[in-house]
Amino acid sequence: MKLKLLLVLLLFNWIASYASGFKTFVPKENGFVPVEIKVEKKSINNICKFLGYNSEEFYTYNDYDLKDSKVFIVIFKSFSDQLVCVLTDDNIESITQKDVDNYLVNFNLKDDFDSYDIESTLEDGVKNKSLSKKFMSEVFNNQTANANSFIAMDIGYELHFTNGVLSSYKPSDGLNKWAKSWKNEMPERYRQYYNEASSYQTNENDILNELNIQADAFANTHNGVMNEYIKFHTNNNGTVNYKMLLVAHYNESINLQEFKMINKGRYDLSNEFSDQDSYKRTTYRVNNGLYTFDENGKLINSYTSE
Repeated sequence: MKLKLLLVLLLFNWIASYASGFKTFVPKENGFVPVEIKVEKKSINNICKFLGYNSEEFYTYNDYDLKDSKVFIVIFKSFSDQLVCVLTDDNIESITQKDVDNYLVNFNLKDDFDSYDIESTLEDGVKNKSLSKKFMSEVFNNQTANANSFIAMDIGYELHFTNGVLSSYKPSDGLNKWAKSWKNEMPERYRQYYNEASSYQTNENDILNELNIQADAFANTHNGVMNEYIKFHTNNNGTVNYKMLLVAHYNESINLQEFKMINKGRYDLSNEFSDQDSYKRTTYRVNNGLYTFDENGKLINSYTSE
């Protein structure tokens, strides 16, 4: 995800530096009309600012594989596929809806403004006080004009506003950004982990908590599905216990209470030892991982075996 963000930033800066050679078209009822952008430096940020949008309220889409298109860049309102404007070369006199549709043939909202982008934009919006209730209500077609909060069902967040500006947010579906990513972009993986958790957990909150933990662990696992230690941490249904993989091989912290909650119904007592000084150690097995805790529930050792 960090690499993706870096590439986006580099691309964004490159585009911004060349925006002076573009013509800007905005959508109207009968198509698209050119707009004269009256700014000193015609960057992407300045174009959108002139049109009434700050940096958290828009994102850009480019498809460099389309060589013969009149369109060069499409700019959308954040969180949505609602158009802000379309950029073309200076020599283009007009564009049609068909021109734009053809350029967007490979566009997919869930891929091009994914769960990571959603939460990052919300976070920046709160930090910069840059997402107004008016903008968010328009994007999500919110009808509760007098309320200080509403649930944006499209993205699964409850949004809270202070003085008309986004001040906080929280998931409305119980999923963190990485679990949302699974649900939206990798539904089969989400289904597998949901089924794994629901086979052992007793209520929906515990199921979602396990999903959040595993999705977060996956996002922090070196090489993801290609990690060299996966063979030690694969569950019976083929899913991987990424949380315990991190504990066993990457010094991820965990206590005994967390261990039992995450692995409910899937751990076995392997060994229990007490010496003459009443020093107690208990070892549990999950898949091919062994985890030893002291009498206070602190992890003191972990290793794997075939």
